[in-house]
Amino acid sequence: MEKQERRAQVLRHAKRIFARKGYHRTNVADIIGRARIARGTFYLYFENKRDLFEELLEQVLRELAARIHRIRLGPQEPEPADQLRANLRRVVNFVLAERDLTSILLSHALGFDPELDARIQSFYDRIAAQIQRSLDLGVAMGLVRPCDTRTNAYCILGGVKEIIVQISRDTPGDIDVLVEEILRFGLSGVARPELLATLRAGAQAERPADAAPHAQPAANQSGQNADQRASSGGPSGRSDAFFSRD
Repeated sequence: MEKQERRAQVLRHAKRIFARKGYHRTNVADIIGRARIARGTFYLYFENKRDLFEELLEQVLRELAARIHRIRLGPQEPEPADQLRANLRRVVNFVLAERDLTSILLSHALGFDPELDARIQSFYDRIAAQIQRSLDLGVAMGLVRPCDTRTNAYCILGGVKEIIVQISRDTPGDIDVLVEEILRFGLSGVARPELLATLRAGAQAERPADAAPHAQPAANQSGQNADQRASSGGPSGRSDAFFSRD
């Protein structure tokens, strides 16, 4: 068996054991027993259990990055909402296909290993930073309303984590229905259009007259149009999540 294939096999078996027993209750003996390798072979690939676990975290980031495509604008491109829908569908399918991996991340108990806790938090901070960059790009493209993108990034991350908890326990009956519900929530939340209009009017009234805009005027106008479409809940609305730079 080739070295890379053997390494992938160890990762695959470790992922299943971590998901079943948890990180702290799993030891190297469990992993080598499941993978049917010698202890020395394990240490050819990984320094210790934590090193292996961190490789699994990097694997998640790589897999997510491969599934979230940049939103492209142009007469020959699909509507941005359709591109977002495709991104969401790929992410949801990944979560369902990798239940062991997502279970590890979501069931990790804090407090036993401060260094590992910090690594897990760093993992989520990196995802939040990616979401924030996507939101910043969306603002510049006129697809996202001017906002505190960092706060919104963590709101999105928190919601996504909870959705992952739910779908990793029970497979949704219809993936497309789930994706559509997530997309509509991202577009307009749960408020009625008239309430959103009232909130926007109040925010504009409170803004100082000399306040600098967050984006170029053309982008702002496009963003306002997108926000109006989003508030109606229509399928052509623009979303403020899952933008990605190449």
